[in-house]
Amino acid sequence: MRKIFLVILPFIFVIASSCSGGSEKRGGLVIWESYNDEEHAVFMEIVDSFTARTGIKIEVQRIPFNGMEQKLLTALASRTNPDIARVDYAFVAKLAIKKAAVPIDDSIADRLKNTLLKAALYSNYINGKFYGIPDQTNCLALFYNKKIFEENGIKSPPKTWEEFIEVGKKITNEQKGIYAFGMHNSLWWTFPFFYAYGAKFMNDSLTRCLLDSKEAIEGFSLKVDLYRKYHIEAGAWQSGAVPPDMGFQNGKYAMIFNGPWAVKTLEQTGLDFGVALIPAGPKGSATTVGGTNMVILNPEKKKEALSFLLYLVSPKVQAIWADKLFQIPVNKEAEKYMKNKSPIIKTFMEQMKYAVPRPPLPNYSEIEEIFNGEMALALLGKKSPAQALKDATERVNREILGRRE
Repeated sequence: MRKIFLVILPFIFVIASSCSGGSEKRGGLVIWESYNDEEHAVFMEIVDSFTARTGIKIEVQRIPFNGMEQKLLTALASRTNPDIARVDYAFVAKLAIKKAAVPIDDSIADRLKNTLLKAALYSNYINGKFYGIPDQTNCLALFYNKKIFEENGIKSPPKTWEEFIEVGKKITNEQKGIYAFGMHNSLWWTFPFFYAYGAKFMNDSLTRCLLDSKEAIEGFSLKVDLYRKYHIEAGAWQSGAVPPDMGFQNGKYAMIFNGPWAVKTLEQTGLDFGVALIPAGPKGSATTVGGTNMVILNPEKKKEALSFLLYLVSPKVQAIWADKLFQIPVNKEAEKYMKNKSPIIKTFMEQMKYAVPRPPLPNYSEIEEIFNGEMALALLGKKSPAQALKDATERVNREILGRRE
């Protein structure tokens, strides 16, 4: 059996010791997870260590990430659901509204507020309750090609969007097919532009989209201008174009937004790259948040499930997760136990301080689809940025949120 020697917060032991006997009688826990092979191997080490400490047996079942939502909905309907499932941020709200996810006790949630990254934890906050615990979080940062920077006499990555534009003009050579930036069009990849100008996605009650505000228009106008006005973006967002990741790897795009999931692959290519904070706008650097949460789906196994999830997000377990997988720990206290001192992971941890939680909206995918289409029209010059956001926001408020102005 693989072993990990860990020190766990005292309140985790209380929960585990109070329920391990019952768990044995009821056959332990069943967890559905969707990690990749590397993540799964580390996760199983954590599971083995937890079982050795508590006596609570865990059966882990791997489910394809893209098939998790539908499989869970089917399982819930037939009452064959697991005790815990790893789901995308956006799916938590659906499970909470369906009353399928078991809420986290307020006393435990209050403790987690002090130890877990706010942007990750609050992706589980629906109608005054937390319905999950983040197991994995990520954000976007600025990746840059060091060789291209050196060839153009650029000593460091840009710290503001004004600097970004100036650097971009030096780098871009359309005749050679080299551009300063390659970007995605989707709403999620556009949030850093919105947030850098202080825009809000939704109102506090999540009943109205606010992306037609002056701040949102300014942020999106900057993104459009990188392509249409300054000509330093490659059009990588267009269908049939070289996508950002590929263009960055082959030296055609000097800068892209990307997340910690891309680091290992890029290192294996031998590309000399760095990672920096996303350039600051009037409200500073900003990033969006992605990741997954663990939700409890069986109220009869709530104590056992909580004991495992608290173990999973404890400081030393998260330090191991970060060290072995080059990922951002969800526990703020994990850094002091981490052996991985790479400047890249430190940059991502610093960038997370400027992350804005994505509101837990059950129809987020539909909202994004509307915005993606309208934003593409602005990038193509068929609508102004203001008109595109106005039209998208009106449609979302009318069609998705049911609000008629």
